[in-house]
Amino acid sequence: MSDGQDVGYIGIGEAAAALENGELSSMDLTEAVLARIERLNPTLNAYTLVMADSARADARAADSRAAAGRRLGPLDGIPIAIKDVIDTAGVVTTYGSIKYRDHRPGADAHVVQQLRKAGAVILGKTNTHELARGITTDNPHFGPTRNPWDLTRHPGGSSGGSGAAVATGMALGALGTDTGGSVRIPAHMTGISGLKPTHGLVGRTGVRPLVRNFDHIGPMTRSAVDCALMLDAMAGPNPNDPDAVSQPAGSFAAALDEPIGGYRAGIVQDFADDAEPRIRELFADAVQVIRDLSVAIDSWSLPSDLDPTAAQVVSRSEGYVSIHAMFDGDFSSIDESIHQRLNVGADASAFDYLRGLQARADIEAEVSNALESRDFLLSPAYPYPAEPIKRFDARANDTLHASLFNSAHHPALVVPMGFADGLPVGLQIVGRLHDDATVLQIGHAFQQATAHHEQRPGVLD
Repeated sequence: MSDGQDVGYIGIGEAAAALENGELSSMDLTEAVLARIERLNPTLNAYTLVMADSARADARAADSRAAAGRRLGPLDGIPIAIKDVIDTAGVVTTYGSIKYRDHRPGADAHVVQQLRKAGAVILGKTNTHELARGITTDNPHFGPTRNPWDLTRHPGGSSGGSGAAVATGMALGALGTDTGGSVRIPAHMTGISGLKPTHGLVGRTGVRPLVRNFDHIGPMTRSAVDCALMLDAMAGPNPNDPDAVSQPAGSFAAALDEPIGGYRAGIVQDFADDAEPRIRELFADAVQVIRDLSVAIDSWSLPSDLDPTAAQVVSRSEGYVSIHAMFDGDFSSIDESIHQRLNVGADASAFDYLRGLQARADIEAEVSNALESRDFLLSPAYPYPAEPIKRFDARANDTLHASLFNSAHHPALVVPMGFADGLPVGLQIVGRLHDDATVLQIGHAFQQATAHHEQRPGVLD
């Protein structure tokens, strides 16, 4: 940690230990990260707003607590980025929309409050696909975020700014939202770790746009350990979120080192078969790593009578209603591609919506059934790596590798599993409802046995 640039690239756990024993100050850490943002963000466009002054104030407060022996926990003094669909009090929150370019919420979102209570240093707001309704983070109003592994490609979305920031050490961790894969797709495409927690585990008050049946908020970091440390701070009661679970947050990090030998896993065969050849090879290698950790592995296929397309009508319809309310029905400021995506929801009938609700419930039940005889499921996170930046096809159906588990509400973690043509790709680990701890434990065990998550993109050089 002698070099400032290296200081900015350490993990949350390592930084927390250094802050605890006095080897590192939050101010030095924050300055290192801010310097990296200044150097890299003009190229990557990961941040739409950097809160440098308030971040330094947060760091000074963290150092004062440390000097007095009153650190608040592992996240105290750690620089964290916030996706720009999550409210920050008095700080511009655009939701990726030009209409809201001057919008300053009166209060922090619940999850930001949780991070502040844990002592996190809030760095700024990260770029997102417009209204979080796409997977490329090619925002027509604030510009595209570029993938740090190949600047001609996108980083996934809609939490692409958060993914690019974490992958390059412009944040030690970041918040993302996941309605159809928006945490996990950028994790896959930028070579980081990203968790979609159990539905309702992290309160969503103050987060937009709202697709109640599918929305999740998750941590994005460089390792499963750091995801667990963030989740420990993020989870907790949120009485204003009607879907908030009553499960105590517990200590997700404390369970990471439990042995996984004797666990049972299932390969989601449909998703393995649908992936590109190189991703199938990397997935087979990853499965073997987990098998070598004394995990019994079989395969599971989606029942033929499931209707994920019907379930997606719910997401489209709820998204349309939510955004219609935000814009009072005037979509003239919204890019045509997003307008088209909204029209899919507007065109749905009441019958389509109700049938979709039943399809979503059926998916949850079938995934839960698959996990009755298994501790977790495995699949490639996505069927292909990052693609060149191009116009988003708004009418395309969401790829099921990610969106199925929004329908199912189960926790799903993506961790790096190697490179296809020089681009990172991810392994997805899906667990039982409310068993986020096991999902993180498996990811941690995999990362102890591999070094994919330690690779750094060339843009850092």
